[in-house]
Amino acid sequence: MYLQRSTDAGATWSAPRDLTARVKPAGWRWYATGPGHAVALRHGPFAGRLVAPANHSTLRTGPGGDTASAWGGAHSLHSDDGGRTWAVGWTDQPPGEELHLSETTVADLPSGTLYVNARNHHGTSPATRADARSPDGGLTLAAPFRPQPELAGPVVQGSVLQPVVPGGAAPLLYSGPTHPARRLAMALRASDDGGRTWREALRLSPDPAGYSDLVQLDPATVGLLYETGPSGSHDTITFARIPLASLR
Repeated sequence: MYLQRSTDAGATWSAPRDLTARVKPAGWRWYATGPGHAVALRHGPFAGRLVAPANHSTLRTGPGGDTASAWGGAHSLHSDDGGRTWAVGWTDQPPGEELHLSETTVADLPSGTLYVNARNHHGTSPATRADARSPDGGLTLAAPFRPQPELAGPVVQGSVLQPVVPGGAAPLLYSGPTHPARRLAMALRASDDGGRTWREALRLSPDPAGYSDLVQLDPATVGLLYETGPSGSHDTITFARIPLASLR
C-alpha cells in the first residue's frame, strides 16, 4: 500500500511512501483500495476527514479442514491530517458464503452518515451488490453489510456519489451495468432515501460496459468515467457529462 501526493493538480507527484505496515494487519492477504474514488467528509463532527474504501481477504478453514480458502472482506481507511497518516476504520467479513465483499465504494450523505456499497463476488446471495452505513465517519458500521437486490446487474465494480446542490437536494447516485448477468448497458441509478431504495435514472448505452467512477463537476453536472466498447466491456474508456436535472 503506497501513497503519493501532488501539490500542482497532478502535474508532478512525490515519491511513493509505503503505508503497508500501518494499514494492512497481519493475516490479510489480497488488499486493494477502491478502485474508485475516496471522499472528503463535508458534514457532521468529522468534516474534513478523508475516507478511502478498501477490501481484503483472509484465510479460513473450509468444510474439509482446508485452510487455503480465501474469505472476502471490506474495510475503510481514514486520515484526519490531509492524508499524511492513515488508519484502518471499520472492517466487515460476513460469515458463511452469502456475501463475498470486494471493491467497495463510499458516499457522504447530507446527514453525515457514510453510505458504503460493495461488489458481492460470487457469494451465494442472488444479489450482486451489498451495502452498509457508518454513523461515525468511517470508524464503525451501524450494522453488517446486507444484500442490496434493487441494484440488479452482473458481478462487477460500481460507483456511488452524493452530489451537493446549494439550497436543494440531490439523489444518491450509483453507476454500473444493468444487464442481470452480462456486463452490458451502463446506467445511473438514483436513490431518494439514502440508498434504501433505487430507481433507474439514466441509461447511457446498450453496449458492453464494465467498471465506472462518478464525480461532481459543478453544482449542476456530474461526470461518469466508464469502460465500454462495441464488442467488449473494456475496449475503450468514455467520459460522459450528465446534467443533474436529467436524473430527478
